Amino acid sequence: MNEQVPAVALRSADSALIDEVRAVVALAEIPLMIHPPGADPPAAALLLDSIAEVQSEDPAWVSPTRRAAWVGRTGAGDFGADHALQLPEAGEGLLTLARSACQRRTARVIGVVGARGGVGASALAGALARAGAHAQLGVALVDLDRTGPGLDLMLGLEHDGGLRWADLDGRGTLPAQALADALPVWQGVHVLSCDWRGEAAGGIAPAAVDALASGHDLVVLDLPRAEPAWAGYCDSVLIVTTCAAIGAEAVRTTATAWTGAQQHLVVRGPARGGVTPEEIAAASGVPLVLAMRPERGMAAGAERGLTPGDNRRGALRRGAGTLIQKLDLAS
Repeated sequence: MNEQVPAVALRSADSALIDEVRAVVALAEIPLMIHPPGADPPAAALLLDSIAEVQSEDPAWVSPTRRAAWVGRTGAGDFGADHALQLPEAGEGLLTLARSACQRRTARVIGVVGARGGVGASALAGALARAGAHAQLGVALVDLDRTGPGLDLMLGLEHDGGLRWADLDGRGTLPAQALADALPVWQGVHVLSCDWRGEAAGGIAPAAVDALASGHDLVVLDLPRAEPAWAGYCDSVLIVTTCAAIGAEAVRTTATAWTGAQQHLVVRGPARGGVTPEEIAAASGVPLVLAMRPERGMAAGAERGLTPGDNRRGALRRGAGTLIQKLDLAS
């Protein structure tokens, strides 16, 4: 991610709205910068745009690639108010958003997303986190892909104690160390995963990622393909595909959606029709960072309780170690 100023920026000329936002941000002791309607977005940690004042020709502030939100005043009759934080009622939510966005990040945040289903993105995310811990990094692994079975099952943590997403209620700011200490640990990695109870309360996921990024060296996100807004939280996104002609188009589609972070391509082979990883990279426009063989017996091993990276000579473990070096994560 680009370097951000630890401040909140508000685009508005509405004195009443400015006073409402200032009162909330002051509680967090975070600087507030006021910009007039029509202004370009600044490099602030959190951007707030007045939903009642924005014009169609104005530069966009609220977008999937930025930490941003619409704001309005309760009872003002703002068009589109359902999509805005209505103050003063939403003051607690705005306070949490501001505090989490302005936390000092110490971690590199690496997202892993599959260009399509069944390419092993979650397994690679787990192996990468494990390799980071092996390199003596403080690592957190976050399960954001609610469409899969959950990292709890893949990592064999379903019977272990510790917090899951459903235990986070979305109130207040998450203390980084307290959150990490409450999570289950797998191979030296703090894991925040879904379980049978489902996902977290609405709005808490970004704050949790921010908290973990402020207390670790590396945070690995297992990403859902349908939520490209998470690219804005990542320093780099690894797009994973298989070595097949259909993979190039899937990667290109994914890369177009997942803007806002540096992109790298991981291709799992071998090719059945003669397509090479280099050809997939050229066709998709995403630079190739790793070409790896499939992990033999991974599916069968999972049935026996093996987790990503357990096979010391396996392609998954070797590939994850290569990524630590090529992405310069251990420096």
